[in-house]
Amino acid sequence: MREVNGLSTAFVEAHPADAARVLEGLGAVDTAAFVAALEPRLAAPILRHGGPPYCARIFESLEDSRVVELIQMMGPQAAAQIVQHLPAGRQMKLLSALPVGISIAIRLLIGYPRGTCGASMDPWPMALGAGMSAAEALEEVRKFRGDLGDCLFVSNGQRRLIGVVSLGSLLRCGPRQPLSAVMRVPEHVVSALASVSAVANNSGWDEFHVLPVVERENRLVGALHRHALTSALSGPAVRSAPNLVSGAFGAYWQTLSALAEIVVGTLPPVPSVASERKSDER
Repeated sequence: MREVNGLSTAFVEAHPADAARVLEGLGAVDTAAFVAALEPRLAAPILRHGGPPYCARIFESLEDSRVVELIQMMGPQAAAQIVQHLPAGRQMKLLSALPVGISIAIRLLIGYPRGTCGASMDPWPMALGAGMSAAEALEEVRKFRGDLGDCLFVSNGQRRLIGVVSLGSLLRCGPRQPLSAVMRVPEHVVSALASVSAVANNSGWDEFHVLPVVERENRLVGALHRHALTSALSGPAVRSAPNLVSGAFGAYWQTLSALAEIVVGTLPPVPSVASERKSDER
């Protein structure tokens, strides 16, 4: 396919959701050729707005190296929705070619049955240590390059959720005040294996735009954002068995070492690929 003209490039950059709707009216092979001609930073937002089954057909027409580039730009949450529609052999091939952190995050997400909170959550949430001061927490917030919500999660050294604090409360308290004195007991927690339809009416949405997702023993495994919930509810109501590539519980335990980096606020922030997420996703 010849190089994409400037007008097309400007359109997909400014209106990725509209571009996705237009392209879905074409054949997957033609769309794949168009996506292949775009820079990954422009193609990724289009795929984030496209229907996962259709995007999986696009992936089938692209070389592995190109798909790996796109997945890294898309982030694990959006990419997992597409990868789970690919044949098991292609899934494993792509996952083995991705950076370890992203690969593990996708394995976690596709390990949960479709239609569950675990399958729609952000596996790289903002989480802080209870002993941090408000000033230290705000510094971590500034450095965080993921999808930051209005509710921050506080965890202990065993990755168990022990508290939540609103961003507004954090801004208002004294800089030396520890999070342990500011945080509240988590009242609105969703299970990773709960269906998205079951949590749609959770009273926590009246207060926050993001809720913590936990596994057994209250272990924090992700964050469910309101925009992700809306997207999941607009799709087909499916609650299937876990994907054979990685069962839900096996994937969970496989991710514990990777999650340690995001649960303790003093550790480095999430990989820079998360910075590619656009505000139009929300």
